[in-house]
Amino acid sequence: MSLATVERVELSEIFGGAPLTVVFADGEALAAARDGETQRIPLDPPFHVSDEDVYLVLPADIGLELVDIFADGDADLLEEAMTEGLVVLGSVEKEGRGKVVLDIEEAMTPRALLNAGLDYASEVKVGGGADPVEALNGLDDVQLTIASRFVDDDGLERMLRRRRHIGASWKVPKDADHLKGVDPTYAWSERLPDGRVGVEAALFSEYEELVMVLRPCVIAPAIAAV
Repeated sequence: MSLATVERVELSEIFGGAPLTVVFADGEALAAARDGETQRIPLDPPFHVSDEDVYLVLPADIGLELVDIFADGDADLLEEAMTEGLVVLGSVEKEGRGKVVLDIEEAMTPRALLNAGLDYASEVKVGGGADPVEALNGLDDVQLTIASRFVDDDGLERMLRRRRHIGASWKVPKDADHLKGVDPTYAWSERLPDGRVGVEAALFSEYEELVMVLRPCVIAPAIAAV
């Protein structure tokens, strides 16, 4: 097994399908961490702590606009977030009054992580009689919110039909009054050379906390699954 393969496997074990708690930092502080000049990133509020010590740190000027980037299908701004942000394995610590820092154990930009060959956490096949929406919503790595789900019929259809989809993958059903006010789920998918559809990222939102999962799954349409 080559060194590159070992590194890819290790990265996939840490970050593949992991629920990355989204936090924010000053752009210069984040750049210093990307360049390896520091192993500590001062965070901007709002602060959220990951149960699994995995984070997506984004520049503060992107902030909660990440939701709008997905909602608008803005590929350029999404790529900027993937290039300037950092996926971090680390711990959040208080440092003095009102100051919170993220201590870095491992870090890589989302773009570099994807380019390094991060594995898809699961594969779901479309066809054969099983309900793909139910199968996708049943994946362990997308059980992140109380009320919302990963995909609905419309979201899955958009991902299967489009070469690239950036937008909603699940919305509150029209007849679900008890879910009124629940935030949509967003996804970024790409059609792969073998005909499968790779879900590159899914973004979940609940109580003003954002969680992103990189490569939660790859979807194999019937024609590609043969």
